[in-house]
Amino acid sequence: MTKQNKAEGYRRYGPSRPRRTPPHVSIKILRIAAKLTLDDVAERMAEFGEAPARGTLSAIENGHRGASKEFLNALERALGVPEGSITTDYAPRTTPTVASPEAASA
Repeated sequence: MTKQNKAEGYRRYGPSRPRRTPPHVSIKILRIAAKLTLDDVAERMAEFGEAPARGTLSAIENGHRGASKEFLNALERALGVPEGSITTDYAPRTTPTVASPEAASA
């Protein structure tokens, strides 16, 4: 290989492939692999500051409900997976501000 090839950005294996989305493993599969029930996960999460109901966990597993970063952090710890393993694009809804009647009359 010549210095010219290095300077031009020569790559040994040719052009790189476009990035791909990594494989997705559902939260439910992680829970089942850990041999935990929804109740087990809820109890473990309570130790880390979150105390979800069984139905809440089920709704999140099935994609019917979103979860905050704090919730997912507690879930990761409860399932014993590395921090940052469970990600989401969920953004909490913003509640519109409504002026009180007292403020409107002032």
